Amino acid sequence: MLRRFKNVGQTLQYSINWPQNRRWHSIASENYPINISKAFKSKNWSIRRPSLKHLPSKELKSPAQFRFIFDGEKNVKNVYTDDPHFRSLIDTSIQHIYNEKVVSETNSKADMKHYTWLKLRDYIYGQLKDPNLKRKIESYRSSISTLIQNNNPSQLVPRLIKTDKIDASVWKSLLKLDREPTGLEKYTYILGQSFDYIYGQEIVPMMTDTGEGEIFQEVDFSNPAEWFPEARKMRRHLIMHIGPTNSGKTFRALQKLKQADRGYYAGPLRLLAREIYDRFKDEGVRCNLLTGEEIIKDLDSAGNPAGITSGTVEMVPLTQKFDIVVLDEIQMMSDPDRGWAWTNALLGVRSREVHLCGEKSTLPIIKKIARITGDKLTVNEYERLGDLKVEASPLRKGLKGLSKGDCIVAFSKKKILDLKLKIEKDTNLKVAVIYGSLPPETRVQQASLFNSGECDVIVASDAIGMGLNLSIDRVIFTTNVKFNGKELIDLTSSNIKQIGGRAGRFKANSTGGEIPKGSITTFDPQVLSAVKKGINAPIKYLEHATIWPPDEICASIMTKLPPKTSPTVLLNTIAGCLEQNSNKLFKLSDLKNRLTVLKIFEDMDNIQFFDKLKLSNAPVKDLALVKRAFSQFCTTIAKRQTRGLLSYPLPFEVLDFRCITDEKFNLELYESLYNIIMLFFWLSNRYPNYFIDLESAKDLKYFCEMIIFEKLDRLKRNPYARKIPLSVGTFYQKRDSLIGRTN
Repeated sequence: MLRRFKNVGQTLQYSINWPQNRRWHSIASENYPINISKAFKSKNWSIRRPSLKHLPSKELKSPAQFRFIFDGEKNVKNVYTDDPHFRSLIDTSIQHIYNEKVVSETNSKADMKHYTWLKLRDYIYGQLKDPNLKRKIESYRSSISTLIQNNNPSQLVPRLIKTDKIDASVWKSLLKLDREPTGLEKYTYILGQSFDYIYGQEIVPMMTDTGEGEIFQEVDFSNPAEWFPEARKMRRHLIMHIGPTNSGKTFRALQKLKQADRGYYAGPLRLLAREIYDRFKDEGVRCNLLTGEEIIKDLDSAGNPAGITSGTVEMVPLTQKFDIVVLDEIQMMSDPDRGWAWTNALLGVRSREVHLCGEKSTLPIIKKIARITGDKLTVNEYERLGDLKVEASPLRKGLKGLSKGDCIVAFSKKKILDLKLKIEKDTNLKVAVIYGSLPPETRVQQASLFNSGECDVIVASDAIGMGLNLSIDRVIFTTNVKFNGKELIDLTSSNIKQIGGRAGRFKANSTGGEIPKGSITTFDPQVLSAVKKGINAPIKYLEHATIWPPDEICASIMTKLPPKTSPTVLLNTIAGCLEQNSNKLFKLSDLKNRLTVLKIFEDMDNIQFFDKLKLSNAPVKDLALVKRAFSQFCTTIAKRQTRGLLSYPLPFEVLDFRCITDEKFNLELYESLYNIIMLFFWLSNRYPNYFIDLESAKDLKYFCEMIIFEKLDRLKRNPYARKIPLSVGTFYQKRDSLIGRTN
């Protein structure tokens, strides 16, 4: 191994040349500390036992139980304990299922049928113990389709409770009876359907021997680098640009990209991809734009697109060859949700040079990956362009101590908008706001108001950490904790450095050689102490990169599993096997969001398997209106229809000037509509024959952005201070009274 060191201005540069033989099997023969897992080596890699999270342990050790027991659990009250009729029906019907489907099996399927029985009971236990069961039963809507398909065991108890909501004639036809069926017959039918679904979709794929292990002759799952054989054939050069916020690392990488004939900038946000696209166009550099929602081709007179593209990291074409690819914010490769996109791009992009821009915390893991791939590695390290200090004491006058150029950081929409209203009430300062669910275009507008001086201060979430150039003099933390979706957690030192580093932003047009200066403070002494500790903490190096196999590899596994195995089962099967990987360099992607999206459309039989994998990556926000709209969009795909956005029964009527001043139509409604519109563009890029009339969709998008901007500007009270669910009927009544429409 050869190393060279040299100083280039503020840059410390060194190169590492790995051995020429880049094949993993050769590298593995060396005494290298990275030890890739033995997962997937056995032909029986997929044979596992189902997880039984709710089943009492005594049921695993004793003969089959037909009652549901809650011994040792205090104050358990549910429909089973309170309703003798329900208890009698489910106890008796589940005994019928056991006798019919489990006892009768004496062949090789007996074990799988036994585990199916346990899993069925585990589902029922989980629902009976759910504290929200009563509400879920009340909101459950029975339908003929759910009765026939019966493919969601997680809603089994509400389905049983609501059996009488299905017309008797439907039951007679379904059970082929000339009389109305009894409650016991209905329960036995539903439980039997659920048993068959669990057996076919969960237990058989999980416990089936794959035979000869031919999957592993096609794909080496023990080494993600081998998922991308074309990239492994290339002699690539990885060039790292590492340093703190405001060190000019991305700027230097972009200067190289401009000179390439074929290149790609991969950013973490559509907003940032658009910013680079606009910058290149302003500088006379031909450039395309490629994001999940937007494609713009810069065509010459002969119809040839530009050689350089700015886009999001998920859209990097791994089948194309490039001269230079820039992967920005490379530390995101450890993000549990989206990190796989950076890791796959790093491992799979087919480019002579791959420029990696990000924090120094990524250096050790990139070195390890470079060794696995056999790529040459050069490291350029930069110092911050400007001074940054943490003030000795917090703001003594609270909000009245704010001054022009301040950025106040909070971590919830409610808190951000509360602060905006309070600052404008208690001071003479005009406030801009930025938070994650605002449309990117609105964030740019708010940033422009702040940078131009039209707004004096800005209140923002950690969304300012990347993707926006802000002329911030001082960053003020309101807290040192944030909610991660489950609990309050402390900000990491990386979070604090990334956010605090936005103060004193270097401006390329600075005159007189003045070095920008930034400062950090808080409103509270304890928060200030935590922030100081975070800023001064040593670098915490990344321990792993997040991975997930490309869809092509998932599909190759699917061919080895039983027919009609669902995508959810496939993803969970792969996840369970990858979790056995003893190598800590790579960590499995968090599937929670993907599986949540899958539930919306997975039961639509007319959507192909590849399409379901593709749709599971759709950017669907966890909002009721957005999920309903996405379900309608997926129905369009299933039925192979051609539709414009305005043909869907969605409340686009509220995109009306008269709604701007009416606080009944709040920001969350318009943020939901904006997400729906962007989902339509996302789908149109992938299914252009199904989703049409993009001009009308663009008009709706611009109008929605305008209303959100105006509502922020005219904000008189916080719409998130108290959230009251609005029924669909009430919503339309209020809308119609506002716009003068009668039904």
